[in-house]
Amino acid sequence: MKVDDAVLVKAHYDTDPQKEWDRLAGGKFEFRMAAHYFNKYINPGDSVLDIGGGTGRYSIWLAQKGCAVTMLDLSERSIAFAERKAREYGVSLKTIAGDARYISANPRLAKKYDHILVMGPLYHLVDEADRAMVLRGAVSHLRKHGKLFASFISLTGGMVYTARDVPELVVSPANEAIVAALMKGESVGGEGFTRAFYVYPDKILPFMEQFPLKKLHLFAQEGISAPFIHRIMALPQDIIDKWFEISLAVCEKQEFLAFSEHLMFVGEKK
Repeated sequence: MKVDDAVLVKAHYDTDPQKEWDRLAGGKFEFRMAAHYFNKYINPGDSVLDIGGGTGRYSIWLAQKGCAVTMLDLSERSIAFAERKAREYGVSLKTIAGDARYISANPRLAKKYDHILVMGPLYHLVDEADRAMVLRGAVSHLRKHGKLFASFISLTGGMVYTARDVPELVVSPANEAIVAALMKGESVGGEGFTRAFYVYPDKILPFMEQFPLKKLHLFAQEGISAPFIHRIMALPQDIIDKWFEISLAVCEKQEFLAFSEHLMFVGEKK
């Protein structure tokens, strides 16, 4: 990731931390799906490093669960927001401002953690070497048999988002590279909501094979409901919950990965 890219990404998240906090509010499927998988492996008392934790939605939730959470992020304003929210929720949260690529050299980090979240940097690091650097650093801080949770922005899910929310962008020159990559079945990086990397779903597992991780899951965080999520979330809670139940049941099926805006890989350190 070039220095200018880092500045752009930091500026984006420094601008309005409240917006990012609100993005996962109200029982959003992206959050509920991740929490379901966290609950499979993360127990009270476990140590967790949240790399690119933003405004602290996941960090604070895990701290409420009884985990010892350290959150690292590029955006100082997001960190300050997360610290305020942690006080508001009455939980302890250690925060560190830093670049996800260089965690191996960060003296404030513990040597090993039970679990590590990488749910942000892989959205923005356009160069594959930078994404690999982040994950190598993360794995080096992970205990043997510890779990790593890594999220990607999906290219196909991004097109679902465009069709659902801003269909007029399909003719925008800024969207040409994304459309071209979709047609070729390739990943692409460049300008989006900020500097962004959109992964074609079938490229994730080959990329993750270079790290000493045993694959446990690859799942769709929004699930099959993504194309219609606004309509679903406006319905009574029992209907929302039924759609979540369906989405959860099929979220690891390969044929449904393309629906989702975010895809998460869960691996165990060998």
